[in-house]
Amino acid sequence: MMIYDTLISAGQLQQALASATPPVVLDCSFDLTDGAAGQRAHDAAHIPGAFYVHLDRTLSGAKTGRNGRHPLPGQEDFVQAMAALGLDNDTQVVAYDNAGGMYAARLWWMLRWVGHAAVAVLDGGLPKWQAAGPETEDLPPVISDPHLTCLLSTSD
Repeated sequence: MMIYDTLISAGQLQQALASATPPVVLDCSFDLTDGAAGQRAHDAAHIPGAFYVHLDRTLSGAKTGRNGRHPLPGQEDFVQAMAALGLDNDTQVVAYDNAGGMYAARLWWMLRWVGHAAVAVLDGGLPKWQAAGPETEDLPPVISDPHLTCLLSTSD
């Protein structure tokens, strides 16, 4: 399978999902005014097999009152969270959201921050996927084999 490292179209993702080595798809949908809205939206309809990653619980670290609303988690904590979803060093990841890509872009950047290059953002997110016609589902995804051993980036 071709490695996608920036954007992937709905058609390309549909083909990749049907391949022998499908990507791990991560739904980053979120609403800053309702922290539970992203999970509810994911539970109602998501790309088949997609896992939900929550901005506050997965893509952010602990708040200290002095580090902003969504501080970065520690790199090792983030790597462990991704490993729990079945990622390894060679896993193609596709991130999407329902908010124009800003949350998916955060996940894209964070995976690259820890040295994982095979990550792309779904161009147009869930709305474009749905407009293109592929199905969505409301079933929980199945974690295959969590074992990410991603080397943390050594550059500062």
